Amino acid sequence: MTPPPLARSLAPLPEESLPGFLLQLAHRLGRSPGRIATLCGLSAYERRPPAYHLIGLPDDIAPAFAAATRLSRAEANDLTLRRYASTYPPANAQVHSKINMVAQREYWAFNASSRYCPECLSGDRSPVQSAFGGPWKLSWHLPVVFACPLHHRLFEVVCPRCGNVLGGASQNRGSLVREPQRDDLHPLQCRNPTSKQRAAGKRREVCGARLDKAPETSGSHLPAEERARMIALQERLDRRLAPDPDEPVAGEPGDAFPDLILAAQLIKLSWPVGADLSPTHATAAFIDAHAAPITAILDGPLATTSKYLRIADLRPVPSDPATCGALLLAADTLLGDREPSSLRERVQPLVQAAYERSPKRAYQILRGTEVSASLARSLVRRRRIFHAGGSSRGGGRLRVPSRDCGFSPEEIPQLLPQAWFDDHLAHLINHMVQVNGWTVRHLRRAASLKLMEMTAGGTWAECAETLGMPRGAAAGTLAVLDRAMPSNLWEEFEAGVERIAAELDSNPNRVNYAWRRRAMATWRIPELDWPELCDGIPKLGRLARQEPHVATVLVWAEVTQSEHRNCPLLAVTTHAGRDRKLLVDQVSQFLTPAHQKAGRLELRRRLDLYAARLAVQCDSAPPGTVGRDISAAPADRSTVGEVPAGVLGRPVHSGGETGGAKVCPVRLHVVEAALA
Repeated sequence: MTPPPLARSLAPLPEESLPGFLLQLAHRLGRSPGRIATLCGLSAYERRPPAYHLIGLPDDIAPAFAAATRLSRAEANDLTLRRYASTYPPANAQVHSKINMVAQREYWAFNASSRYCPECLSGDRSPVQSAFGGPWKLSWHLPVVFACPLHHRLFEVVCPRCGNVLGGASQNRGSLVREPQRDDLHPLQCRNPTSKQRAAGKRREVCGARLDKAPETSGSHLPAEERARMIALQERLDRRLAPDPDEPVAGEPGDAFPDLILAAQLIKLSWPVGADLSPTHATAAFIDAHAAPITAILDGPLATTSKYLRIADLRPVPSDPATCGALLLAADTLLGDREPSSLRERVQPLVQAAYERSPKRAYQILRGTEVSASLARSLVRRRRIFHAGGSSRGGGRLRVPSRDCGFSPEEIPQLLPQAWFDDHLAHLINHMVQVNGWTVRHLRRAASLKLMEMTAGGTWAECAETLGMPRGAAAGTLAVLDRAMPSNLWEEFEAGVERIAAELDSNPNRVNYAWRRRAMATWRIPELDWPELCDGIPKLGRLARQEPHVATVLVWAEVTQSEHRNCPLLAVTTHAGRDRKLLVDQVSQFLTPAHQKAGRLELRRRLDLYAARLAVQCDSAPPGTVGRDISAAPADRSTVGEVPAGVLGRPVHSGGETGGAKVCPVRLHVVEAALA
């Protein structure tokens, strides 16, 4: 049922929170906050109003609350952290989620207890604020708000008399206000109980201290320089939380906070590795005092012997404003400029230390937050030049592209085209050890894996899966190159792949190789085309009379720029009980430079021309039409045309498995007829 409107209500004060509004309204009406919450539909039977309403009012409660308090829906929502939904992602992610208080703290969704500024609580001397006090501000419940730039001070977090934190959190059970049944307290009085027991028939005693009378200067033990740094950081964070529409900040407003939170948690988990990130020894001392109990547990025997070890302060924000400010200062320094190499140089030592101390917790922290691409790239651990992987402890399983690419994963061939290799990577052969006939294939395969990582992210195994490459083949390639390439050569290899990526970025005519692989999955060379391809070539003998499986595999590999061993026909042949090894050997002979002569060389050239025409048709044809109406060279062999250019603006070449003989540009007979 929709509750009736209250006899009187109040207009919310600027930046006022839902708990503060309930306290003010209850005091104005002479009722307890619990009673007002019940009359407004926030709780049943005058029990504690749940703390998660501070994050956002559910859709079935918000209209009733707004009607009962005579507020608009927008005014009601602005009393909750939904006001910061677009600028503070942790709070937005928890809207309407009735999660327990432990999870709320760990995800930095909000503080159920409130930090406060006594000067703000004393009000602006207007009649209303003189009677009821200034607002309990909504932003004070955000974990990243620890200071008041208006009064140039750090917040208070405990009552100056009883020494306990303020707000509704009690034994991990959340309430918007503490002691909600009390109707005899001013909104600015401490509601903390002074004892756990209450006499029969009597109210439990509460502290009752006025909070607007707290010490005038918070953080007075801090040097002025440290306070100034913290206030300056808070001003920047406040601009992110409530950006001025006339002065937009760089990037999206909410981008900074997930990065800042993860950086702070990483600093705690790896401490004292990041001690040099603190601007002064005084701020480092705050973090050290907070992190010392955590590191003592993680480095102690319980970390390995206890199966369910829980560390309460590992992930949440420090409750003390000065410690919170010091930690966020260090996190802000860690993020610093976003130049990729310098950011990675700062972040990786902390990542390594965190994994060495507690692999499981490091993995949970790094995987539990959606951060910016620049930070995610710096967090990924690497094996040589690739994202590390292979287990849940790998850190590299953050699936983030390793660069901003103009090309897509669909535009990466399974095996780097020979022309690309010749232009950018062939010189590496002269500096490698253990070079053999397979080395070029391994380099081409690894380059395609790296290109896929650049645009799609993930580990080398995930990149291989996306390319349709067997994981075992990718693992074997990396193992071979590990032995064959000195450490400094990996950097040159990465630079060469980067040059290929830059050319792809700038090329408007890129090929969709993923579409080619899908379109050619069931393609077989037409029965009439095979005899024509073999016609007039001497010494083909038995091969010309066999089924045209060899041609199907060779053409498929050329059109898709893939390894012939991955041709779908070979899988079908295996299932049909045929000799796959024999077919693979026959194809390999066509790809071996020593065998590319006489009739085989001529047939190979014709197959390459055939593949070039089929590739053009594949790129332009709608689904289901690939391979139709394409024929071998017609009888009139005098009419000529040019071979279509490759994706990097070069003639299509074929290097095969070994990267050996390159088929020179040749004439293509009647291209227009072939594409009809």
